[in-house]
Amino acid sequence: MSTTAKRDLETRSPATMSYRSNSSPQPSLPLVVTLNCIEDASIEQEYLAGIARVEHVPLSLLAEAKIESAAAVLLHSLAFLPRAAQRRLRPWQIVLCLGSSDRSVDSAIAADLGLGRLVHVDVSRAEEVADTVMALFLGLLRRTHLLSRHALSASGWLGSVQPLCRGMRRCRGLVLGIIGRSASAKSLATRSLAFKISVLYHDVNEEKGKRLSRFPPAARRMDTLNDLLAASDLISLHCALTNDTIQILNAEALQHVKPGAFLVNTGSSQLLDDCAVKQLLIDGTLAGCALDGAEGPQWMEAWVREMPNVLILPRSADYSEEVWMEIREKAVSILQTFFLDDVIPTDAVSDNDEEENKTLHEDEVSDKQGKDNNTFQLTDDLNINIKQSSASSSQLQESTLSQTTSPQSEVKRSKKAKKRHARQKSMHKVGESLEKKEDDTAMSSSSQFGSPDNESRSKRTPVKSGSKKSLEMLKDGCVISLQARDRAAFHVSRQRAQGGGWFLDTMLNVTKRDPAAQFLVVFRSKDTIGLRSFTAGGKLLQINRRMEFVFASHSFDVWESWTFEGSLEECRLVNCRNPSAVLDVRVEILATVGDEDGITRWLD
Repeated sequence: MSTTAKRDLETRSPATMSYRSNSSPQPSLPLVVTLNCIEDASIEQEYLAGIARVEHVPLSLLAEAKIESAAAVLLHSLAFLPRAAQRRLRPWQIVLCLGSSDRSVDSAIAADLGLGRLVHVDVSRAEEVADTVMALFLGLLRRTHLLSRHALSASGWLGSVQPLCRGMRRCRGLVLGIIGRSASAKSLATRSLAFKISVLYHDVNEEKGKRLSRFPPAARRMDTLNDLLAASDLISLHCALTNDTIQILNAEALQHVKPGAFLVNTGSSQLLDDCAVKQLLIDGTLAGCALDGAEGPQWMEAWVREMPNVLILPRSADYSEEVWMEIREKAVSILQTFFLDDVIPTDAVSDNDEEENKTLHEDEVSDKQGKDNNTFQLTDDLNINIKQSSASSSQLQESTLSQTTSPQSEVKRSKKAKKRHARQKSMHKVGESLEKKEDDTAMSSSSQFGSPDNESRSKRTPVKSGSKKSLEMLKDGCVISLQARDRAAFHVSRQRAQGGGWFLDTMLNVTKRDPAAQFLVVFRSKDTIGLRSFTAGGKLLQINRRMEFVFASHSFDVWESWTFEGSLEECRLVNCRNPSAVLDVRVEILATVGDEDGITRWLD
């Protein structure tokens, strides 16, 4: 027998032949096996009903040969799978690693076992990491773990708690120093600004020309790591482990730490010089330290773990139930595509850094153009308002004159005027042509949406029908409402029955104040967005195979991706997977994200 014939015989497993063969009148469904990650496979069984059989195989029942006969295997990580179970995997099977912590190790094991269809399935965990870091900082600053331990002790609330409260700090006015520019670093910066914490950051990859996540404009970049350490009350590491970042906080760098600072590391333990950190904790230079997954004997000592200013987590900073559900939903979507469309899947890993790297350069170019052309944008708005109302014209001209006479936008202003004009740039090129920049004039809406005080002004500015420039008002994080164009009704998210699925409906007796009529805009790319429903738990609007508008998944796929056509007044939402699925709506922006602090504010 030739080598080619042997290879063809090996790749035709019983599992793959069972669902691809149509000769049998009642072909058996392919088997999907879950190993050490999913015991309750009810979600997978529901989504794959009529497509595949889903069974959980405990490691104690490996001898039943269900793994060998499966078409697909779901597991957490090959590294955590016993060797006896690894050897039962077959080359023709699709092996999905759900949320693996070390993909390179799994890939090496798969290559050693001859597994050619290993698929890594993961989603972005930036929000979880940022939430955990913020919680750790608050715990260290407010000493909540010590007070809780004291309340549960034998003495209870007897005596004074003032000694335990010594060292508690107020968040407002502190300085946070972020090392790295990952997506979690950006999310942490946004949260910290909401707590009135100043944000500094140092980009360890800047010298290599890498473009990573963009921070809010209120955050300030530090040229050197030593300068950041010397100025920060709170220090958080958000850089990947590379040859350049191993022990980025070594003994020499830690000499520049501000006395009384707090340190949090949710990344690799090799980013720190553990012995140097431990010595700073002993002599009091560091007021506290929190680590996610500490390694090494210096952290295993009992007296270190009992230190009141040390918090150690068991590698849980990036976990949440929402993340796990999104991973499972994405895995099911991959299996559906494989079994129904016979498409061999590839790695499906959502990384905010990778997505933002693709669009950040374009955003920087557009921002540069926006700064140069802001004069034209503001002037265009002024001319429109002059034609509409002489009263509003005089008011806008006064603001124009005030900015023209002082190009530096940070001069003396009242608090109210400062909020209103915080995002307006200088207007030193008023006399140049407006027609060349007609497509960019709508970008001036960012200054109108800067605070609720300016909603009346934004309402008085008409939008040209059919003009695409008005769509530039939409930003990632905006909250919008969708009104039907053929009648005075709003599109809302409704539940079919108690505990049932969610779908998009049209109702007359609702307003834009109703949470069911509000949707969060999430940009997948520059031209593709998703709409999350508040009442449906953040699920994305999608079109299913029965051409129904439903909310079924938290993770992005082509079914949940939409493109905009037209203007906000006459908008067409077109599905990327099925262009025949179109929503003719009128879009109204209800809340927008501030450029300065990244906080979403309602316009009314």
